[in-house]
Amino acid sequence: MSSQEYSANYNDFAGSSPINALEFFVKSLISKTVYTAFPVTVTAVERTGTGSGAGYVTVKPLLMPRNAEAQGIAVTTIPKLPYFRLQHGTAAVVCDPKVGDIGLAVVAKQDISNVNGDNTPKVPATFREFDRSDSFYIGGFWGPEPSTFIHIEDSGEITVEAPTSVVIKTDSCTVNSKTIELNGSASISLTSPQINLNGAISGGGSGGANATFSGDVKAKGVSLTTHVHTGVQSGNSNSGGPQ
Repeated sequence: MSSQEYSANYNDFAGSSPINALEFFVKSLISKTVYTAFPVTVTAVERTGTGSGAGYVTVKPLLMPRNAEAQGIAVTTIPKLPYFRLQHGTAAVVCDPKVGDIGLAVVAKQDISNVNGDNTPKVPATFREFDRSDSFYIGGFWGPEPSTFIHIEDSGEITVEAPTSVVIKTDSCTVNSKTIELNGSASISLTSPQINLNGAISGGGSGGANATFSGDVKAKGVSLTTHVHTGVQSGNSNSGGPQ
């Protein structure tokens, strides 16, 4: 046996007494058969769409096991690990894993093969325990700099960064704000049948930007499309500008 093999499988206290030898044997056995949690990278994602429940990932361990000579042994992928999504009831924040993400595989005590997402207790499919196949994936470690995100600070500031678009689908939306500022060179199109704005609104660049409304606009109860002017007589001439 080489010195490397000796040091990898023995220590100074293992042979000092039968109890120490037994303890060393038990610890060695546990360390090779019992998994708790370990870092992984995602190699595949299984989901049916953003409107569906959380799905599964296939992962590859980021730590290689070692042989008796302390050399790394190639790792294999672990399929179908349920991944974490921040959700309660039917309310959720959908930000599912992507291939290349780094996360943590948290190992369950027993076989979870029969656990399929409902809340009815199941009998374990086998007697295996602390096996890495029975893991849950929690992701989000060491990710690259995000380009699309929601940034929340305890100072009270929230930043939403969406380079492409933001879509809000709701029957009713209320914004309570002292000031609403619209910046940018693009036009603004509001297609809701009724929009109530009760705060100050400022917007437009140095030259002013256009705002397009498909419905009517009212200011102090005066309609933009159907208002009339007082103090004029009917005829072919146009009235003065609106006041």
